[in-house]
Amino acid sequence: MDDLNDWIGCLGGHPQTITPNLDRLAASGVLFTNAHCPAPACNPCRSAVFTGRAPNRSGLYDNRQQMREVMPDEVILPQYMRNHGYHASGSGKLLHYFIDAASWDEYFPKAESENPFPQTFYPSQRPVSLERGGPWQYVETDWAALDVTDEEFGGDWAVSQWIGEQLQQKHEQPFFLGCGIYRPHEPWFVPKKYFEPFPLDSIQLPPGYLENDLDDVPSIGQRAARNRYFAHIQKQDQWKQGIQGYLASIHFADAMLGRVLDALESGPNADNTIVVLWSDHGWQLGEKEHWQKYTPWRGVTRIPLMIRVPKTPSPSLPNGTPIGVRCDAPVNLLSLFPTLLDLCQLPPNPVNDGPSLLPLLKEPNTVTWKHNSVTYLSQPGAYAVSGRTHRYIHYQDGSEELYNIQADPYEWNNLATTPDAAEHLAQFRSASPTNFAKRIEPSVKSLAKLTFRTIPEEGVPASKPDGNQFPVHFINQQRDQVELCWIDAKAKPRSYGLIQPGQTKTQSTRPGAVWMVKEADGDKQLGYFRIGDRTAQAVIPASKPNVVIILTDDQGWADLSCQNEVDDIRTPHIDGLAARGVRCTNAYVTSPQCSPSRAGLITGRYQQRFGIDTIPDMPLPTDAATIAEHLQPQGYKTGFVGKWHLEPNVTCIDWMHRELPAMAGKPRRQVRIPWIKIQPYSPAQQGFDEYYWGAMTNYRTNFDLASGDLLPQMKQIHDKRFRIDIQTNAAVNFIQRNHDQPFYLQLNYYGPHTPLEATQKYLDRFPGPMPERRRYALAMLSAIDDGVGQIVDQLKADGLLDNTLIVMTSDNGAPLKMTKPDSSINGDAGGWDGSLNDPWVGEKGMLSEGGIRVPMIWSLPTQLPSGITYDWPVSTLDIAPSVLKLAGGELPSGEAALDGIDLIPRLNDIQNPSTRTLYFRFWDQAAIRRGKWKYIFVGDGRRFLFDLESDQHENRNLAEDYPELADKLHANLAAWTSELTPKGMPQGKKMREQAWYDFYFEEADPVN
Repeated sequence: MDDLNDWIGCLGGHPQTITPNLDRLAASGVLFTNAHCPAPACNPCRSAVFTGRAPNRSGLYDNRQQMREVMPDEVILPQYMRNHGYHASGSGKLLHYFIDAASWDEYFPKAESENPFPQTFYPSQRPVSLERGGPWQYVETDWAALDVTDEEFGGDWAVSQWIGEQLQQKHEQPFFLGCGIYRPHEPWFVPKKYFEPFPLDSIQLPPGYLENDLDDVPSIGQRAARNRYFAHIQKQDQWKQGIQGYLASIHFADAMLGRVLDALESGPNADNTIVVLWSDHGWQLGEKEHWQKYTPWRGVTRIPLMIRVPKTPSPSLPNGTPIGVRCDAPVNLLSLFPTLLDLCQLPPNPVNDGPSLLPLLKEPNTVTWKHNSVTYLSQPGAYAVSGRTHRYIHYQDGSEELYNIQADPYEWNNLATTPDAAEHLAQFRSASPTNFAKRIEPSVKSLAKLTFRTIPEEGVPASKPDGNQFPVHFINQQRDQVELCWIDAKAKPRSYGLIQPGQTKTQSTRPGAVWMVKEADGDKQLGYFRIGDRTAQAVIPASKPNVVIILTDDQGWADLSCQNEVDDIRTPHIDGLAARGVRCTNAYVTSPQCSPSRAGLITGRYQQRFGIDTIPDMPLPTDAATIAEHLQPQGYKTGFVGKWHLEPNVTCIDWMHRELPAMAGKPRRQVRIPWIKIQPYSPAQQGFDEYYWGAMTNYRTNFDLASGDLLPQMKQIHDKRFRIDIQTNAAVNFIQRNHDQPFYLQLNYYGPHTPLEATQKYLDRFPGPMPERRRYALAMLSAIDDGVGQIVDQLKADGLLDNTLIVMTSDNGAPLKMTKPDSSINGDAGGWDGSLNDPWVGEKGMLSEGGIRVPMIWSLPTQLPSGITYDWPVSTLDIAPSVLKLAGGELPSGEAALDGIDLIPRLNDIQNPSTRTLYFRFWDQAAIRRGKWKYIFVGDGRRFLFDLESDQHENRNLAEDYPELADKLHANLAAWTSELTPKGMPQGKKMREQAWYDFYFEEADPVN
């Protein structure tokens, strides 16, 4: 568990706590009442537990360090078990915000994501209860009772569900199973039913709180205690509310533990499974004027630890652990690694620093245990030592504290300066650690990136520094030198020198400080940073990053090598893009059809706000503002290449009734739409300065590919070359001509959409037996991949790659035609396009995942991390607001407000973001995705509820299992459709998708 102190029933930390499952586990084994963490913070504690290495030996002392930078080759516990015949699987937060995929056989969420957090419901508007006190405040310090069910909340519920499923199975080999329950870690958001047993007016303050408790604490300890949080919480009159939130979160975590214990005890592994429960450290809620962890006192270092060993599974302990026994000996979590090796009779790990607890498991009340427990603080030389009767604290400046924990369990009376303390002090000093590994600082590239903000009209805000200093690394990605200025409390700039292009200047600063960047040889202010609560990178990007949006056509989710789903695809250049950026694994379009999907992307708004549900509802209205139209006033040169598909076409009956009534009643093959009617809806009239508009062989353009020159007017050309290569050439041509100014390029490849075609060059890359349509799709995607490579090479040649946002995605899933028939390439122009949607269910035209989940990659090296996956839902709607914010523009408000969000800050943060809801409506289907849950309503009355984190995803309909959640999502979806044009939920009048739903969801019969 995470951040759980002694506020559990069996430890008696708070009289109001409700922990029946922790208590029943303690009653079934050995409860260690004097157990302590190796470090009072998540990262150093968990790293120490899983490596068996103490912080003073490893050099890993705090949360800002990276475990694999400090200990790149250390074998952690699950890997050690694997090396000796165990199957290692885990779920949730076990290490600190990463998984260490190579150390596990199986993980939930998927290990390759390196993101241990399942989808969790967080409020959309934050903070909820505790106002931010300033940039120093951790964003997660907040609490709220959420009106959601356990399953809708997700998070630890999903972890306990997955762990329970593993425990219900029989296993062919012994297993190591790690269950990381995140609560009661902040934020204290849990379903409201867990708040209900704790009425606010009955909340009791912490038993360990004593006013003026810091009077006898050395000044260095006082500074560590007074970290602004508690004073801010008191000022906001939120102390009892915070205690309520913590108690509720403990109650929730205990319930999730109960689910795990129930699954174990009712399954086939109950009599052969060792159970170890521990928390990484405790938490103070006002004691010694402190709110958080990180301190040396018992409220933080003392943690729950319980071990249950059944009879017979361990020859080292053949009778199992005694039942319901308390052990008061001082122990440390560093002992868990060697203890498990002893219990499993595995070879000892020579690097383990802690003693095995096996002697105490045999005789919990033995007096022969001579070990004290050491907790290491964030600075080498600072530590706390816990003994049987006393505790000793030593700070890096030599200051000391001593407490008699038998007579003074809350450490109210520091005995270090009293005459009677000499003997105890001498004993602790003589046995205290003397060697401390050098603290290994995190690499700059591993740090979070601060947001580079545009200068507001009212000018740069003043600094409001508050808190301790730490380093921030200012990295200049501008082409010229820049001047770095600190903004004082009166908003006046003070120069701190120049930063040369490509250079880094490390500056000591404080939370709330504002640093402005200006031209070195002028007065122009380029932007500013507001310092947060920790060390970070502050990348100064070249002004107004370039933007390249690459949109493929009908490309399924599986068809990138980096998706690791199929082994016949080869996309090395796009994979390189992912390695330099963020791969979004839960990316969605707004429609499973080309035109409406493109309308949503290019406007950043649900296309139904313009009355567009499907292709016949086109064209995109001329008053719908596109990304290009937003960027032109920001000084961007805008370019479009490829398939537009937002203009009127022969299916647009309503539009023709208005604009061409003479054509409205004719068969489609006889309909002719004159250019004068198309022109207002063309890229040229929708914000694009330059365009090479076309899909197959016919193009309208205002620049010449051969010469690279702009043309005096639009020209219509016919080019019989391979369409993908033509579109790549046009894109590169645009970049070559506009590399000396900010530009936005929208490149809409017409592939692998049918009709399929490819040159022999690309077909030859995929020999061997396979469906011919698959071969052509692979060839077309390979051509697109080559095109991405050429674009990247051109950006490199122009020195623009690091400061160019490249987003690569598809407009919808692949059309599989249900059975993926391998019909003749030339004889079936509208068949399967050869692409694959694996592992998702369904295809183009459906609101199942196969129709709307798409590949998506974001790369902007100066402002985004590299080589990571982002596993929370994102949408093509997010492209517009993200680009506008990067360009320095303001997002539209009111009726023109965008439906997407600025993704740049989210892609820089691995922790759970606020839960967002994505909506969909197409033909006679409507769907909603919230967190890990997705609900689909079909016009014939069928209802589907899916857990998208489950391996079964849309292969298992859970609507009858969770009817309350299904009803709630249905109501939310209906409310959204009431805002659209036309209004309302699908009525099933045409049911063009019925055959698909009958095929893919056979178990669900139509209701009507």
